[in-house]
Amino acid sequence: MKASSICVAFGVAASASSLRLSPRIDEATEFTLTFAVPTIETANGTNRFMHKRQLATSDFQDVVRPNVDTLYSMSILDLTHHDLLVDVPVVNDRYWVFPFYDAYANNYVNLGSVHNSTAGKYLVRYTTDSKPGVELCTELVKQKKISSGECHGAEGIVTAPTPYGILLPRYAVKGTNGDLEKIHAFQDKSNIRRIPKHSRSRHEGHRQAPLTIPLLNSSISSDPATKIMQLTARITPNNPPRNISDLNRVNRMLERAGINFHEGTYEPPTGQNLTRAYAASLANMAKAAKQPANLVSLGHEWVQTSSQAQGDYGENYLMRQFIAYRGYLALTASEALYPSYSSDKGGRTMHLGPKEAYLFRFPSKPELAEFGFWSLTAYNAKQFLVENPLNRYALSDRSNLTYPDGERVYGGQQGEQKDGSFEILLQPADVEPPKNWTSNWLPAPRGGGDFSLTLRFYAPSEGLRGGEWAYPVVQKTAAMVG
Repeated sequence: MKASSICVAFGVAASASSLRLSPRIDEATEFTLTFAVPTIETANGTNRFMHKRQLATSDFQDVVRPNVDTLYSMSILDLTHHDLLVDVPVVNDRYWVFPFYDAYANNYVNLGSVHNSTAGKYLVRYTTDSKPGVELCTELVKQKKISSGECHGAEGIVTAPTPYGILLPRYAVKGTNGDLEKIHAFQDKSNIRRIPKHSRSRHEGHRQAPLTIPLLNSSISSDPATKIMQLTARITPNNPPRNISDLNRVNRMLERAGINFHEGTYEPPTGQNLTRAYAASLANMAKAAKQPANLVSLGHEWVQTSSQAQGDYGENYLMRQFIAYRGYLALTASEALYPSYSSDKGGRTMHLGPKEAYLFRFPSKPELAEFGFWSLTAYNAKQFLVENPLNRYALSDRSNLTYPDGERVYGGQQGEQKDGSFEILLQPADVEPPKNWTSNWLPAPRGGGDFSLTLRFYAPSEGLRGGEWAYPVVQKTAAMVG
């Protein structure tokens, strides 16, 4: 790893049943092994933006299941010794969001178009004296909770649940000429500046170590389970769980599993079987993802993670782990929905033979709020974008989709007023369909095989969130050839 890079592992914990005062080692180890699963790598240290200037392609393999709808900026936040001032640019022609995540991938605040957020400066801080969230400075001053000078000219104050975190701004890409350059201008106007902490929480301990490369990267094991335990030992002492009421339980479990909070080290207890506990943790995660409380049936074999188990997870640690494996740093349901097609209520993997295809019949256009958009993206067996001759990785409301009569679904002379049924063809990348299907063809892996899909809705309408929209009917058929 380059010296300028910092590898940040952020946790996802496993929910346990009722706990005894002294939990078993295997029970505690399973819990802990889910606590710091996803890792993310960024250049240039903390508290500065790294801008992604281009959309992902099939060559991009930094994270699984990337979208091709938005450009990102990213910053790893370290609030241990400073507050931050974040500049949010004026964006008035598209969907945008500045999502804040804590050290465990909880999306605790969203500034953006969905919430009609005001551009300007926002003060970001960590303190245990205020609840996590965002508050407008005008209201705080009016209520005499703070003086006007304490806001440093900011529109609002974002209070983080943990001193480590992530800020991941997203901007919708329209796909028109020069559009990426417009987003680059938004990115260039965003900025992060450190300022002195205004006050120190009365409950803050002395163990808040700054987020550094040596803290996370020195003497890390190559064994996945051991690495998780080591990173948990280094991160958790500085970062309480999302629900502070769960702090004692979490600490008790981690200490029993060998996490030394005072030294920030992992010391395996006698009788611990890390390999077995790791397998059990993954099995528990998969089981939790299929539970009715966590999975919503949308009809026509489409399923979706329940809104309570997406983005901001509270104590639902198993679902936090599951989402991290499938799409790290998911937004809350008010910002985005991520339905998947599943014939067995949980098995999202689909399969095509070399001469087979799937037809997705949309009964109507998805219902979206202002600046909302949707896309259907295909991923190969490794959960990366599918290589294909068209370099087409998704179809969406910005694509040249057509109705059966050839009229464009979006952007045509009658397309914006018309709202009939249209179809998307998904078949292997090496089986070219007839010309009249080219615009509606989403390539699957060459030669067929396993793959998966994600249907994304950004800024979904209330009807879409409530399940009132009829989801596409999916039919397997013979591949269409010219």
